[in-house]
Amino acid sequence: MRKISAFIVNNRNFIMVVFAVAMVISIFTSGLVKVNSNLYSFLPESTETRQALDVMDGQFVTYSTAKVMVEDISYDDALEIYNEISEIDGVKSVVFDDTETHYKDGNAMFSVTVAGEDNDEVSVNAINEVKNLVRHYTSYFDTTIGYNPAVKIVKEMTLVGIIVVIIVVALLSLTSRSYAEVPVLLITFVAAALLQFGTNFLFKEISYVSNAVTLILQLALAIDYAIILCNRFAEEKQYYEPVEAMTTALQKGIPEIASSSLTTIGGLIAMAFMQFCLGSDLGRVLIKSIVFSMLSVFLLMPGLLLMFNKAIDKTRHRNFIPRIDAVGRFAWKSRKIIPPIFAVILVIAAYLSLNCPFSYNYTDAMPLNLTERQEARVAVTEAFGYNNMMAVVVPTGDYESEADLLDDIAELDHVIDVQGIAATEVMDGYRLIDEINLKQFMKIADVDEMTASALFAYYGASNGDHNEVSTDLDNYKVKILDLFMFLYDIREDEDMSLSSEQIAMISELHEKLEDATAQLQGTKYSRMLVYCDTDVQSQESFDIIDEIHELAENYYPDGNVYVAGDATCSRDLKETYTKDNAMVSVLSVVFVVLVILLTFRSAGLPVLLIAIIQGSIWINFAGHFVFNSPIFFVGYLIVTAIQMGANIDYAIVVSNRYITLRQNNSKRVSIIGALNGALPTLVTSGSILAIAGLLIGCVSSEAITSSIGIAIGRGTFVSLFLVLFVLPQLLLWGDGFIRKTTLAKKIHFRVPPIFKDDFEEIGRKNKKGR
Repeated sequence: MRKISAFIVNNRNFIMVVFAVAMVISIFTSGLVKVNSNLYSFLPESTETRQALDVMDGQFVTYSTAKVMVEDISYDDALEIYNEISEIDGVKSVVFDDTETHYKDGNAMFSVTVAGEDNDEVSVNAINEVKNLVRHYTSYFDTTIGYNPAVKIVKEMTLVGIIVVIIVVALLSLTSRSYAEVPVLLITFVAAALLQFGTNFLFKEISYVSNAVTLILQLALAIDYAIILCNRFAEEKQYYEPVEAMTTALQKGIPEIASSSLTTIGGLIAMAFMQFCLGSDLGRVLIKSIVFSMLSVFLLMPGLLLMFNKAIDKTRHRNFIPRIDAVGRFAWKSRKIIPPIFAVILVIAAYLSLNCPFSYNYTDAMPLNLTERQEARVAVTEAFGYNNMMAVVVPTGDYESEADLLDDIAELDHVIDVQGIAATEVMDGYRLIDEINLKQFMKIADVDEMTASALFAYYGASNGDHNEVSTDLDNYKVKILDLFMFLYDIREDEDMSLSSEQIAMISELHEKLEDATAQLQGTKYSRMLVYCDTDVQSQESFDIIDEIHELAENYYPDGNVYVAGDATCSRDLKETYTKDNAMVSVLSVVFVVLVILLTFRSAGLPVLLIAIIQGSIWINFAGHFVFNSPIFFVGYLIVTAIQMGANIDYAIVVSNRYITLRQNNSKRVSIIGALNGALPTLVTSGSILAIAGLLIGCVSSEAITSSIGIAIGRGTFVSLFLVLFVLPQLLLWGDGFIRKTTLAKKIHFRVPPIFKDDFEEIGRKNKKGR
């Protein structure tokens, strides 16, 4: 380690040039990153939702839709708006009638379908025209048209990043011993951030959540690595000239920082085992960010510290962090009271946390900072209730089975409407798949007998039915869908003698049929839409999914039937969560315990430290049970891993200092010295992570990001409180237990240096102290 440290220090100028070049390259390569905004693609391949989406990919055209609600409007005025929306370019269709589905208590609901996808220009322009049309009314647009979560969240996180940097500068100015140390710390972080962001292209793709929040979490999780080396350098300068001091500081700091990072990486590795791949995506990106943070501290920061050495010496200032002897004295006096109280709280918090309500429906998940789109969803649901849509995908080619299945589904409880090619009504109760004869066609199409006879004879001859049409034309039957498609192909044939009005009608009907076919009928599968009045996450919705499968088995015994939609996705995520929760909880604890065991050579200390951090996790989420406030499940899983991996460091700082001081001091003096020595690290690292998390939660309008941020911020504050006001009592109470279960001399782990004034203070408190 000495040779490695000397090599880095002696080649510091070359290393800084290499970092500068790498940073410039990273600025350009950051544009190569492919960001995935489709959260459904992160579902396990074994889930029904993922299988259904894979089957539908390329089979169907899906046009974007919007639910437009207008308040305080008469039915006649709403009908006029309906007609005007129908005439807007880019609007494929609009549905409105006098049923309670579309008009209720003075509120009108227009179901608008546009001629493109969410971010197509034709879709955005059409919705903007609809907004302009209803501008004089109070209106709500529940739609994803024109909404790009990846772009919006990056803008929001940029704002958060600026605020966090300002807070970090303020905190570092207070907790550092020299103002010139602050730019060194910031340059080191900027280098790590650029390298991390510029290498994301090495992954095939990353989620928009990882793309947005990683840099902020990287700063919060890894800033203390730089602080450790900075403090080491300050300590060694008391005994050596700068270059030698830097070499010695790096020699001691590399194992210290590397060991410290293992707890954080251990928690993040647990996320890599999640079936819901959003967790593993965020985990791998954060692990890479931690690695680049360490490399920047090990390789770049030594050169920066030596470059800024004179400025650091000139701008030294007094320590602004107050002593907290009172907290240590409180720990000593309450050492027999707090542990049993904490044990009771731990049991209660565990029960509440494990039973807190979860949300599995991303569409309905709401952040603290609601957007106009999310407010619209809430308003529409309150006014018209739930409108839960499911897509039933079956093998194509059997229209009769499709029609019968749709009829059966329509009879199920809570089903309010069904749609499909086989159930599409043309007029007078006839459906597209119905077979009609000559007389029936004359009535539907309003054509004379000569024209109808010519068409039927022409169709029969073109399809090889010469004998049937020549012997019994009146009873020859044809599917309406096939007949109208054929009619469109020959609409301008001179032999048909169709009027311009009839040709226009045929062309209009053909356009509608083409749209319906593109959306509902593929080359291998057909898609049927089922609308229910149930909550997406309710057991009623899950029961409907099972009932649809049972009905489908009667017509498609070979399987290959899929039900997709928010309800299916919610059920898939709920089943995934059960496995992921056990995996993340166990693995994060196992990894962290292994690191502590190897570091401290103690079997007893990990028990106390895990109790503190696991307790902070349970307390963090217990409030959701108390206030019946659902939390999006992925936020719970990710925060559990991050909190266990990152917050355990705070407990390790205090414990490590206590064990070090305990070798030559009484328990009372050791705990007071440990708390005072650890406070700067706790204030800096803990405050940055907590504040960054809360800012992400409050600013982000993306539900997953918001829930992760709020939970991280709140959990970090809980961890800091327990580390300061509960862990000291546990260390004092378990002092003998720790000593008896320590197998060998511990490895020094993540010990920010105790400066001369700290030793003098301990000496004044304890005559036996050095």
